[in-house]
Amino acid sequence: MSHEDLKEMLLSQGKQLGYQTSDLKVLSTDPYFVGTSKDYTDAEWIAALWDKMMATRKKPLHLRGFHYWIQSQGIKKPGGVKYAHVDPAKDWLYLLHSTQVARYLGIGQWKNLVDLKHPEPRDYDNYFVGHGLKVSGEIDVQALLSRTLENLVNEILGGVLDYAPRYHADGYQLYHCEVWCEKNSMGFVIDPSCKRFGACYQPLVGQSSVEKVNLAYHRAIKAAQAGKKVRIFYIADWDRYGHAMVSAVARKIEFFSEGQELDIKLSRLALSDEHIDKFNLPKAPKHGEAVVELDALEAIHPGELGKIVDEALKPYHDYDKPKQVEQENKRIRERCKELIEEKLRPGLEEAFDKVSFDGLGDFTLTTSLDDTFAVPEPGHGVAENGAWVLDTSRSYWEQLEEYKRYKASRVEEEA
Repeated sequence: MSHEDLKEMLLSQGKQLGYQTSDLKVLSTDPYFVGTSKDYTDAEWIAALWDKMMATRKKPLHLRGFHYWIQSQGIKKPGGVKYAHVDPAKDWLYLLHSTQVARYLGIGQWKNLVDLKHPEPRDYDNYFVGHGLKVSGEIDVQALLSRTLENLVNEILGGVLDYAPRYHADGYQLYHCEVWCEKNSMGFVIDPSCKRFGACYQPLVGQSSVEKVNLAYHRAIKAAQAGKKVRIFYIADWDRYGHAMVSAVARKIEFFSEGQELDIKLSRLALSDEHIDKFNLPKAPKHGEAVVELDALEAIHPGELGKIVDEALKPYHDYDKPKQVEQENKRIRERCKELIEEKLRPGLEEAFDKVSFDGLGDFTLTTSLDDTFAVPEPGHGVAENGAWVLDTSRSYWEQLEEYKRYKASRVEEEA
């Protein structure tokens, strides 16, 4: 049944049962009752834009970035007014509503849409119901043991090879680098760069707390004790708040570091005036001033923020000396492997070659099965007597009444 047919059926049945149309809606944007001609127009418009953007982008993106991409393209809404030109905040709400309706109406695929506001679920269910033998026990034991002995020789030799001499290759980085960002939504861009260069990534949601700065100070002490200098790069929106955040963090670190022999430097990495001009990023009014959010850069020029972080961190990472050590470690390991193959393998293979399995006869693991054991079938009942707000065994109209009872069950307390 199509969405329109279902909606019309519910409206007709509701009218027969004495419901007003407004009584049928549980939500202000109720998935059962969206589908006006405007809903379809807006949904098809927004879904087509998403597909157009993803045709060239390929990488995942969240809706806030989508908002800035549309704004940067100078695209007109179905009514003919340019999107985010008159009232960006109002059009942001329009985008949220249109994408929600599109999902309800089944318009568009919405591939690579990510939700960065909420953490991913941790699902521990095995999604299996069944019974019977999981492993039958039917194997060729003699062949299995023979293969095991062959693998055992390799395992023993591999264990010896693990003790081959090797030099430290990870102690040549003399800088402890950190990247701070006021937007937690940019983690999927910044974190890979920090991981690649062994840096610390500090995501924030707005202004940094004193606690976060204090933790950075203790990391600086730890780095100094290891013989490292500290370099911190701050990323923020292009507005007065983002500008002030950098000096605020710098001042707090300065205070905590007073009296300590620490080599710490902090600078603003992005967004800068140069970035605004280079990437032609759209500005939007906010609290009476023009601002540019980080989301705009990643949405319109995907990957550029990651390149900015890479270029900042790369000079502080020593590639040459670790590479020299790793090459020498590789040469040592290869030579040790030659010695092991030459001196140990022949004796081990000769020793295991004398092991015989001829006396196994008709040995089989299946004889361990008890034919009298009846495998129980899945069946676990629970005495449920809770008050379920939703129970899909109810009819549509029974469930609607339960929503109404639930809504009425809240009693507002007087102040």
